[in-house]
Amino acid sequence: MGNQQQHQLEEDLSLNDYRYLMKQTHLTPHVIQGWYREFLTVCPNGQLNKHQFIKFYKDLENSSIKNVEAITENVFQAFDHNGNQRIDFKEFLIAYALTSIGEPHDKLQYAFSLFDTDHSQTIEPTEMIELLKKLFTITQNKISDNSPECVAYDIFRTLDLDHNQSLSKDEFINGCLQNTAIRCLLSPFESNYPPKD
Repeated sequence: MGNQQQHQLEEDLSLNDYRYLMKQTHLTPHVIQGWYREFLTVCPNGQLNKHQFIKFYKDLENSSIKNVEAITENVFQAFDHNGNQRIDFKEFLIAYALTSIGEPHDKLQYAFSLFDTDHSQTIEPTEMIELLKKLFTITQNKISDNSPECVAYDIFRTLDLDHNQSLSKDEFINGCLQNTAIRCLLSPFESNYPPKD
């Protein structure tokens, strides 16, 4: 039976791929195999382009983000770790698992990459304002009664510890971990997103 299961797995992904994905996602081989088959129905060549990614992401049963097109560019870039404008299965599954069932720290790393649109390893106020506008559109502004500019200003006042008008990854992640309200506001990967009043 063990050999039969091993042979079955190798038809889809290599055993090394399964081991790697199991370690990264804590999912079982059976679940990984199911995701892989679903992934291949959307993109038989094993690479999602941006259009396919939008459709696949929207169709996921746990997609709590409505109108994902508004931030799809940012989400796509966050998932596309090697920057080749395609998302392979490993990139997708690791990112999706971490953002769906992962620890808050892992989710915040992806949230940081959503905001850091110029890949400078910092978030500037203009980057935060632009993404907040998109997030407010998605949630029909159920996040805050204030404008994206006011919200960004308040967040920077709280998280920007060195007052240099940019947030480092550490400032962003540690600040969000210490402030639940800001974390829920800035991380579309939280299970209670958008935050309830």
